[in-house]
Amino acid sequence: MENKVAGSATELDVFGPDWEVPFLGASPDLARVLKANKRGFQAGTTVKLEGGDSASVYVVISGWLALSKSMEDGARQIVDIILPGGIIDPSSAKGSTSTVQIETLSYARIAVVPRSDWMQLNEDDPSVLQFHADSIAAAQSRMSERMLRLGKASAEARIAYALIELCLRVSAIGEATGNSYHLPLTQQLLGEYTGLSSVHVCRTIRRLTRGGVISMADHMDIVIHDLDALAKIAEIDVSMLREHIIVENGPTAA
Repeated sequence: MENKVAGSATELDVFGPDWEVPFLGASPDLARVLKANKRGFQAGTTVKLEGGDSASVYVVISGWLALSKSMEDGARQIVDIILPGGIIDPSSAKGSTSTVQIETLSYARIAVVPRSDWMQLNEDDPSVLQFHADSIAAAQSRMSERMLRLGKASAEARIAYALIELCLRVSAIGEATGNSYHLPLTQQLLGEYTGLSSVHVCRTIRRLTRGGVISMADHMDIVIHDLDALAKIAEIDVSMLREHIIVENGPTAA
């Protein structure tokens, strides 16, 4: 994917007056803050560099984002994928620098909220504070599941888990049809997400396809035909995973 840096011609700052925030929840304070700070970014844009100044919180309104870290030789690990409704605070413990790179995987609308405004919003609206806390807990749950498989599981288990996790998450925001969904990732990016080479990803997906567990069309349109079989490969209880990684309720009106 060609990489672009925010601030270039790929960043779109202007929306029509009738543009609305399709955000989970009904908090008028949150809607006001998102509308005041909304911006659009083309796919492949680096929104924030790892190690750069960090003075904002990012709320994803639409589109897919990747959070990643890189080695000095350029090797990269995607540590999380953020979907609509996701909240990103990339700050380190000191609060001044970003611990990750934030990159768009598709065209994305993001509210880039100054941290002081976000803290004030959390103080003014307890439902936003609770939603942020729930979102952090969900992120920790899914990242711990992936970390377990990165360290201890086979390639098939890693891919199987990633496909199930993403299916549950896109289903929760209404972007899946049954167990079918579009994955805006190349095999290289899926490899960076699962700690595998693109060749290994290709071979693993081919095995899962030959076994009738999944199918893939138009690059990365995924259909899970046998969720039970995929869950067995991933060594995961799907119902329990859904409870752990899906935030059911967004901020509410006062």
